[in-house]
Amino acid sequence: MFRFHCEGFNGERADVSVLAVDWSIPGDVTFSCNDDTFACLLLSGCKSDSGGFFNLLAGTKPMYVEQWLEYLQEQQKIRQVSLKITLPDDEAYNEALGLTEEKIQQLLPLIFKVGGFNRLQLNRYLKQRSNPATLSTRYGPAELQRYRILNDIIRLLNKLRR
Repeated sequence: MFRFHCEGFNGERADVSVLAVDWSIPGDVTFSCNDDTFACLLLSGCKSDSGGFFNLLAGTKPMYVEQWLEYLQEQQKIRQVSLKITLPDDEAYNEALGLTEEKIQQLLPLIFKVGGFNRLQLNRYLKQRSNPATLSTRYGPAELQRYRILNDIIRLLNKLRR
């Protein structure tokens, strides 16, 4: 998660958060501001060097947001911009992400679908995971790696619940 904090010259403050895992991947944006005029300045005419004009609230790349806010700072339209990147292994990630228990519950079936897992495969693997000999003969290295990645994802989701 990329969190940009902006300050105006008259005490205005705004926060722009982009939920993305990489600078170049578009993500959902949350925006908050304590001043309407300052919000209009930040949200109007958003333009980046590499992406042209973009709609900040519709979701965008963190790279575009950074270029836009730095441009506004260079033009002395805003006083200061700071950035904090929160990683999934940071303790504050769950709070910063704002995931509810309901959203976490919705993630797991999506992960199964994206990973190409079905319930039968998962149940079979869970029954056999305590027997290394069966695992090595039944699953190839690539297949075992898929299940290990799934395990890491499930562990992360459980960590986010806390």
